Amino acid sequence: MKKRLLYNWSLWRITRLILSFVFIINGIINTDYILITGGVFLLIHALYNACVSCAGGNCEIPQKK
Repeated sequence: MKKRLLYNWSLWRITRLILSFVFIINGIINTDYILITGGVFLLIHALYNACVSCAGGNCEIPQKK
């Protein structure tokens, strides 16, 4: 769990983290629960480096040898 949270930070993962904070803060300011929900969704994806369309990391393209 610790390894998943601390390693493999890419630009896309950092972007999801920043956008999640922006969505959550704007949702709280505007009392918009849709924005808060979207922000929490992105936050979970950024922290766990999870992707809905790639269940279990099965989206990798095999390398030709």
